[in-house]
Amino acid sequence: MLFRSGNPLLVLRRNVVRFVILFPGRTGSTFLVSALDAHPDIEAKGEVLDGLRSQGVDVQRAWLDRYFRTPFVGRHRAVGFKTKLRDVFDQDHFAAAIERYDARVIVLDRRNDVKHAVSRITARVLRERTGRWNRYEGSDELGLIEVDPADFAERLTAVEDEKRVIRDFADSLGRPCLDLDYEDLLADPDATFGRVFDLLGVRRVPVQGATLKNTSDDLGEVIANFDDLRSRYVGTPYEAMFDEGR
Repeated sequence: MLFRSGNPLLVLRRNVVRFVILFPGRTGSTFLVSALDAHPDIEAKGEVLDGLRSQGVDVQRAWLDRYFRTPFVGRHRAVGFKTKLRDVFDQDHFAAAIERYDARVIVLDRRNDVKHAVSRITARVLRERTGRWNRYEGSDELGLIEVDPADFAERLTAVEDEKRVIRDFADSLGRPCLDLDYEDLLADPDATFGRVFDLLGVRRVPVQGATLKNTSDDLGEVIANFDDLRSRYVGTPYEAMFDEGR
């Protein structure tokens, strides 16, 4: 039930939709969350659990319970946050909270594992140069960078491992999950956001994320040693991923 007590329209606790976004790093989660938070009916927070890691598991648990409980009345129809699964200390408690509060689960992924791994490398370079993990309006592009093949191979394995762990956890919840891909966020943001709005039970309105794409779709414009790196994966499923967008 919605009721008005002055302005704006208030929402009773029992009618609030909770949600959590699970994601591996460098899948457009900051873009997604900033866009959702721009919606007048949604509160979308960042990686709060990561920020609480230094304070221990009890603090993480307490925040999660307090946040999902929500005030008796509030101004948002949907509230949620994003988290990397590896930042959740007590995953059993996390899963139980999702069940108890009937939270919607969004799994954000990226189909192209090669570009995913490269994005992790370019993000590190961006962090070293600017102190930020993401590009925003007015930020310069990185230009060509040399990619160490061993570092790339390690990050490619890490991408696949992290995706697998998140998928297994999401499947273990036994709940419907909304699967989103980074590529769809870029190619058709209105339709992709629309799917999220439908899941959360809010109106479809135009929104815009705050971040800019950090890595060109053409990896030849990003990797100085592109031909050498690609040659190491000829004949593998990754070969086509190197060429996507060229």
